[in-house]
Amino acid sequence: MSGATAGERWQPVPGITSVWLLNYDVALYGFAEYLARYVFRVDDLSRLHVAWARHKGGPLEYRDNLELRRVLQRLPPGSGFYRIYERFHRRLVAPLFGGRISYSSAPKMRVHLAGTGSVSLWHRDADITGRPEQINIWLPVTDSFGTNCLWVESDYGRGDHQPVPVRYGQALFFDGGFLSHGTVRNDTDTTRISFDMRFAPLQSRAQELVARFLGHRPPGIEATMAPGAGRQAAAGGASMHGE
Repeated sequence: MSGATAGERWQPVPGITSVWLLNYDVALYGFAEYLARYVFRVDDLSRLHVAWARHKGGPLEYRDNLELRRVLQRLPPGSGFYRIYERFHRRLVAPLFGGRISYSSAPKMRVHLAGTGSVSLWHRDADITGRPEQINIWLPVTDSFGTNCLWVESDYGRGDHQPVPVRYGQALFFDGGFLSHGTVRNDTDTTRISFDMRFAPLQSRAQELVARFLGHRPPGIEATMAPGAGRQAAAGGASMHGE
């Protein structure tokens, strides 16, 4: 798998507000290696569309993304994937943000096979969750670029969505609550597998770093959340506290 990096460091994304990349060590947080070996049983996750088309015996469709996504969603809480997931939050994210965070107990899994349509319409997470204090993490386990990656608007309310390339070994942190984001048709020859989650820092000493993501919002933007925001999240969203 490509994209391994040494150490952890922040990297700004030029031209987009409230969006930063965090480089992490894939030797410590080997999401892709686990999924390739134990879940999909392929040598290269970015070529999953080739293996799946061969298995299916026909052309790929949007619903193939959903079927493969269900494979990921069925991973049990005690699986190797979730052990890495917990370690990522407790040993990496939580210390960066003051030591304690609340975070999604299970991420949203995504599979975007090469040659298939968008898997996420433009949206703002706060319109669904009703949680304006949360920061988003989008983490691909394959290198993402062009039409197979996440697209984010350059500033609040502009709607000028643009691709944000993210390598395996990087995690995209951004204000997904109020920055519109989504995907387009994957016209690359590369499948993208990713997962996304949200967290909220619980320590006041993390305010300076939190402001990097939430401190550039226009005044009054929280009042624009969709009516009824949070009802869906309340029905199914447990959270856990990092150390």
